[in-house]
Amino acid sequence: MSSFLETSSKHRILSSMGNVAVFFAAYVGLSVERISRETGVDPVSLMDPDAYLTENFYENFFNLLIKDFPERNVALELAQLAPLSYFGTPGRLLLRAPDAKTMLEMFVDNCDLLADRLKMEAVDGSSTETFLCASQPLDEIVNGVSQEIGLGLGVRVVRECFSEGLLAHVQFRHKARGPISAYEELFRVPVKFQAESNALVFKTKELDRLNRRGRPKLRCSLEQRLQRFRQEIGLEQPDGIADIRRMAVCNAIRGDYSVSGLARSLGMSLSSLQRRMPSGVSACSLLGEIRYVNAMGMLTDNNLSIDEVAFRLGFESERGFRKAFRRWSGKSPSEARREMTQPDPPSIHS
Repeated sequence: MSSFLETSSKHRILSSMGNVAVFFAAYVGLSVERISRETGVDPVSLMDPDAYLTENFYENFFNLLIKDFPERNVALELAQLAPLSYFGTPGRLLLRAPDAKTMLEMFVDNCDLLADRLKMEAVDGSSTETFLCASQPLDEIVNGVSQEIGLGLGVRVVRECFSEGLLAHVQFRHKARGPISAYEELFRVPVKFQAESNALVFKTKELDRLNRRGRPKLRCSLEQRLQRFRQEIGLEQPDGIADIRRMAVCNAIRGDYSVSGLARSLGMSLSSLQRRMPSGVSACSLLGEIRYVNAMGMLTDNNLSIDEVAFRLGFESERGFRKAFRRWSGKSPSEARREMTQPDPPSIHS
């Protein structure tokens, strides 16, 4: 019988979590270079949310976090800090479902776009509760870390799209990996452990609630776009943004964050570049995402002044960088640096 390590190398998970890894690494002080070295994945792949990484990458990354930060519940911290924009094309489409019930159904039908061995099932637990159960073989290896991250991000999506009051409780199959109060602080509902399944438990009567980010009567269009993505899984996206993002990351490594430089590297005009971008996404916003992640990494290095970070990120002035960083994070670069580089960073338990 093959070992899990052998099996996991054949299976894939959407690399949006790889983006989350880069973001969180910057927060806790791990370099992208170290993640790349210890997982065997190059930085460009980590920055492409519509590519796929093997389960081995996530096993190695989660174990790295657990080893380096044994006193912190890194799963809960990661789920709390990860940008919701890093969900890749499947996530962006699923989050536009018109109502809660449709969103649950579409996640169940398309969960294999997120990870080929991820299983989701909506179960009527009673007349008052509906369970969205999730299982993934990787979770048995990393002691519940992947489910805590997944359900934590799921709860944030629910709050973003439907506000409070939709969830009844959350449950996990494993034992709590720290104080239960830390879980309830993130999930804001009761959290149960050593349950029969990992699940977000919804109030059935609330499932007709409209999505603040969705559009009425949009399901047919969303399903068609998801089907197109499914047909091209493992290839470039239908809109070609995967190749554009990959080139943008390569340019960023050289210090070029300009739209004109990106177009030139792709061998196209500025107008052609914008036509290839998905609806609602600009090349400028794409470069802004990459700049933000790189800024977080650079700010962990106290040897770099704020002005030097601004220069390396291609800003003409420190003032411009500060303005952009506050737009990205709601904080100044100095505030973010203090949070990330203080001698004893507060954990989510504190």
